Amino acid sequence: MEEKKITVIEKTVQTPKKIRVGAYCRVSSSSSDQLHSFSAQVQYYTGIIRENPAMELVDIYADEGITGTRADKRDEFNRMIADCRKGKIDRIITKSLSRFARNTVDVLQYTRLLGEYGVSVLFEKENIDTAYLSNELLLALSGAQAQEESVSLSKNVRWSIEKRMQDGTYRSSSAPYGYRIENGEYVIVEQEAETVRWIFRSYLEGKGKKEIADILQKAEIIRNSPSNLWRINTIDYILKNERYIGDALFQKFYTTETLPFVHRKNDGVKAQYYVEDVNPPIITRKEFEAVQRRINDEKAGRRNSNGDCALTGKILCSCGQRYKLSVIRGKRYWVCNSHHLDKELCRAKSIAEKNICNAFITMINKLRYIRNPVLTTAIQQTERLNMKCNGTAEKVRTIEKTISELSNKCLVLARLNSKGIIRASEYAEKNGKLTDQLSRLRAEKRKLLQEQDDNQMLSGLQKIDGILSGLKEPLTEFDENLFADTVTQITVTSDTEICFELYGGLKFTEYISR
Repeated sequence: MEEKKITVIEKTVQTPKKIRVGAYCRVSSSSSDQLHSFSAQVQYYTGIIRENPAMELVDIYADEGITGTRADKRDEFNRMIADCRKGKIDRIITKSLSRFARNTVDVLQYTRLLGEYGVSVLFEKENIDTAYLSNELLLALSGAQAQEESVSLSKNVRWSIEKRMQDGTYRSSSAPYGYRIENGEYVIVEQEAETVRWIFRSYLEGKGKKEIADILQKAEIIRNSPSNLWRINTIDYILKNERYIGDALFQKFYTTETLPFVHRKNDGVKAQYYVEDVNPPIITRKEFEAVQRRINDEKAGRRNSNGDCALTGKILCSCGQRYKLSVIRGKRYWVCNSHHLDKELCRAKSIAEKNICNAFITMINKLRYIRNPVLTTAIQQTERLNMKCNGTAEKVRTIEKTISELSNKCLVLARLNSKGIIRASEYAEKNGKLTDQLSRLRAEKRKLLQEQDDNQMLSGLQKIDGILSGLKEPLTEFDENLFADTVTQITVTSDTEICFELYGGLKFTEYISR
């Protein structure tokens, strides 16, 4: 038997592949401390990874500390998740669970998501490594603890603020148009104050809010705001703001006590505190009270001596004509104008006002119930569509790319400084310039994103969302003010159905009984 020839192929010595590591941190929300905080953490994580030859640093992702409770507001966190999805990172190191997320649901959600991408997370403070499945329970318990700490801290802060409101010593961090804050006190900006006085005088002379806003816009009067646009709601805010007579109403809005924290209008849920003479006045009390009387008269004018109400002019027939009010034997009905003139022109039947009101109550209660899945989704989709239409999305992506490049330069500089390759003075100078550029870019990005609020449809949806968030209980009676603030038009589509069109373009069809 012929002997077989066998050649042994020696095994190749595999060079261990380095673990690609990303570090996540949250820097100080104070702009003066961000440079120090970021640089310190860059040096810290660079040192850790340099000591471990099996690791290489991919990037350091740093968000401002104030955004920890909302993952959707953390740009750097979302960029890190995106890099993990693209396969750029094998492992994430973060200081603690509370730095990574402030509630248990988010901790588990994101660590599991990262696990699907093949990325493990090391929480240094708790010594939890998600590479080991046995830590799942510990992760949940620690996440719950971090969540409770966040809620407790928030409660302490709210208690402190409310105590200062009760004492009348609370100081706002922002000032309305016409003022600026110096050393914690309100100071009048005379040029802006003159515009405020003109707004009050013009309104008392009979000008409407839209007319006033248009005049200021055409005159190019500058406001200290991202959009710098004068709108009806801007004028309304100024005319109703008690700050202009030197008083302050504290706790107009409040933040919910459980995660996720939500900012809501205070409609009696929390106590409010009215403090007099807390800042120098721009308007006299006599003028301010006269303006409030006119505003209230305009609201009351929605129901005039002829019996008209909030429904007047808002009901449209399928034939194209408006509905008018008709009172028959003391009962209120709405009838198509064409039908009223000639029944052969339009066959639409009259509708009892109580049936329209009941349909409105049903629609509001349904929308209140499905607010999160429907309205929140509509707002998000409108924001994305608006960004695509006006090119903002591309501008934001360009800015984010530049921010990423500059952040990498900061990282390289920090490494060179830590190794002694460049002098401390040279590092401080170059890093200072980069930080200034980053600050300007981040401010520009915030401005672009804030400009989305100027979209009429988006503003309408956000207005409806804000109104619904203030409804604590289901609606049981027809509210004219609520109707006027939410409904732009009603279309009678058939004898048994009417369609409500709301601000922001939402449409809901409701059944009406006959």
